[in-house]
Order: sequence, then structure tokens, then C-alpha cells
Amino acid sequence: MDYVELSEVPNLENAILIGAFAGWNDAASAASWAVKFLINHWEATAFAEIGSADFYDFTETRPRVRISNGAIRRVSWPSTRFYVHRAPRVEGEQERGRQRDVVLMLGDEPQLNWKTYTEAIVRLCQQCQVRDVVLLGALAGEVPHTAPVRIIGAASDMTVLRRMRRANVERANYEGPTGVLTVLQDSARKAGIPSASFWGTAPHYVSATPNLPVSEALLEKLSTVYHFNLRLTDLARAARRFSARVSSLVAADPEVSAYVHELEQRAPGEQGESSGMRFANDTSGVHSLPLDGELPSGEEAVRDVEEWLRQFRGEAGADS
Repeated sequence: MDYVELSEVPNLENAILIGAFAGWNDAASAASWAVKFLINHWEATAFAEIGSADFYDFTETRPRVRISNGAIRRVSWPSTRFYVHRAPRVEGEQERGRQRDVVLMLGDEPQLNWKTYTEAIVRLCQQCQVRDVVLLGALAGEVPHTAPVRIIGAASDMTVLRRMRRANVERANYEGPTGVLTVLQDSARKAGIPSASFWGTAPHYVSATPNLPVSEALLEKLSTVYHFNLRLTDLARAARRFSARVSSLVAADPEVSAYVHELEQRAPGEQGESSGMRFANDTSGVHSLPLDGELPSGEEAVRDVEEWLRQFRGEAGADS
């Protein structure tokens, strides 16, 4: 049975799949927002979808509704969507070897039939001539928001692992429960497609989403390791504004401020090694912060980035 609904099978060159799942693998929505950024940045177009019927428990991942003026306008079901970005075609064999078409995957983590689900994604990768699978995730840990975002990685290819080391991506060491992201990475590896994952660590006491500093750090490492020339200056500026707002909220609460100071004073190895990262919510007893409304909404937080994207597209059009 074919679980993927295709509008086309794109003819791609040297393609790479970059994906994320909302849910267990996506603390503070940082990983899924990073993929949304790429979809927007590259103006990627949808071409395939995996529906919900065989893979979701709707009591866990519920459909969403939009009601306006008392009328139901839309019911949206959980799914996994795929988008394509074709790199500009250039002359010369060396230049063609460097260009990469991109398949972007964004979905809700399913609850059911993971082996079937991941095998369907791998088959789609094979149809689209995908040569690498790269997945983004985020974990909640006991780390201060004032420290650089830690990025932990895993890869099936030694060349990628060496590039990760040069980019200061820590190698993951972990044993325990896992999510569909890791199952998909393993399925790709078994099918002979090199696979990798990048995990950002988000402070567990900051509940506002998306956590832009973590998203920015994930995209920066992705760009470095896979040689994308992503323009992240304005995203970095928005991430700094996000962190500054968190700092002002922390400073206004003596209890939380003392807790963050304690995290800052811990030796790096005590803040949660990649081999033993603590994924709990608020293990300190300090209430998570901020509460709803204390930080800008996701839309407000990324307004500068969206404005920059519009300007960037206008500049690109003017240069063509």
C-alpha cells in the first residue's frame, strides 16, 4: 500500500532531505520552526503528503479547527508534508557537483505504525534521488538561556561526523526512549542513505515558542556542516531580542534569577552531558517561565525575520 500522496515526482540532483517533527522531538517548537524558516526562505513548493488515517491516535494528536463568526471554516488533520526547492542550475561540472536540491519535510510525530511510516518516507527519498537525510530536533534541558545553545549530533557517515566536529557539534551518547526522528534516521541508514541529526538544547524554564535562539543555532550548524549559504543575520538579531526579553523576565523574579545563576555557575559537564541530558520539565521546582503573554507571540517574535525575507526576495528579484 502506498501511503504517500504525490502530486509529482520531482527530477532532482544531488538532493538532501531536511526534516523535523512537531511533538516529543521538538522542545519549544525550535526544530519545526527551523524547517518552516527554510520552507519560507527557499519558497519551497509542496509536492507530497502522508495522511493521518494509519499513523495517528487522534486522542493524542487532535485535528485542529478554525471557527469564524460561528461557522466552521476548516478542520485540519495531522499529516506529514513534503516541499521541494530546486537549486539554481549552473554551468560547469564542478559547480553542478556543489549544488543541492532540497526536499523539506514537516510533520506531526505519529503514534502508530512507525516502521511502516518511516519506510514510506525512505521510499519517497529513493524516488526523489535523495542522497542524504538530515533531521532536526530539540530537547529541553537544565541549561541557562544566557549560554550558547548546545548542539548535539549523530550521523551514519564518518565524513559528516568529522564535519560536525569541526563545526563544534557534540557527538551524541545516549541510551533510552526515543522518538520517530531517530527511527527514521535508522531506517534511512539501513536503506543505504547517509543520515544525520542535529539536536538543540532549550532551557526547560522558558516555555515561550518558538525558541528562536535554538532554531538559529540549529540552522547555523546545518548551514556549516552541509555548506548551505543561509543568510541568518536577521534571525540572529531576532534571537538576541528573544533572549534579552527572557533575561528581563528572569531579573524580575528573584527565585528564578537565583536558579538561572545556579545553572550558569555549574561546570559544563554538570549542566547535562550529551550522554545523560536530563529531559525533565521543571526539575528544580521553579515554575516554568514565561507564562502565556509574557513574551511576544511566535508571530511577533519573528516579524523582523519575515520582513527580512520579503526584502531578501525583492533584492534577489532585482539582481536576476
